[in-house]
Amino acid sequence: MHVMHYPFGKLEVDEDLILSLNGVALNGEPRLLRDIMSVLRNRGFVNDQNSGMVLYRMYRSVAVDPAHVGAFRMHSVRFDLTVMASCLLDREPNKTLGHIHQEAKPGLSYPELYQVLHGHASYLLQRFEGRTGRVSEFLVVDAGPGDAVLIPPNYGHVTVNVGGVPLVMANLVSTRFSSNYEPYMKLRGAAYYLLEGGIFEPNPNYSDLPQPARSGEKYPVSKDIYTDFLCCPKSYSFLNDPTRIGFRYCERR
Repeated sequence: MHVMHYPFGKLEVDEDLILSLNGVALNGEPRLLRDIMSVLRNRGFVNDQNSGMVLYRMYRSVAVDPAHVGAFRMHSVRFDLTVMASCLLDREPNKTLGHIHQEAKPGLSYPELYQVLHGHASYLLQRFEGRTGRVSEFLVVDAGPGDAVLIPPNYGHVTVNVGGVPLVMANLVSTRFSSNYEPYMKLRGAAYYLLEGGIFEPNPNYSDLPQPARSGEKYPVSKDIYTDFLCCPKSYSFLNDPTRIGFRYCERR
């Protein structure tokens, strides 16, 4: 059992990746090994014995208190939690399927904000150029407990659990869009596969790849993204209007 204490509440994770908030078990959607088979470096790793293994569970539209539901709904934002197992998928540490976001404004897709609550993650961000499928930039952002990472407009992303323990992360995202997994499934994953030992291997289904670049940029958080949002939801208006990224409306949190 892993226990985390944050201003918004106490989180507990059991060996089946079941997440409890303040002692109440949440209902999460599991992602199985067979669900992400199309984006694995080695599809042959999947067999009848392991295909049903739960890699992570997604808990969407979480509210600590029913009184908070209206605030999230009013601003068209939802708070999600995700728990990822620590395991190897052949030579790849456990990872998410990967997705892109649709446009919120002409030429700008919806952003997303993540925060690591337990463990360590590597966020693999890649910028797709139009409909060509070409990737013009590939960024790696490493994050530990308390770190918040902004997924900027026009970047697809994959999360990799690199911490050796279950990864628990939160995210804030607009309710006005749905994730598009197709580009990653079509191209069999991200532009690079992150392998054990921190090795990046180019995905042969992409061409003319840029070199991976590390970014240490983190999003400033006062307490945690749930508490900060409730304190000043206007500061998160960029989740629905990416032209507002960088605007900070509240001096005190």
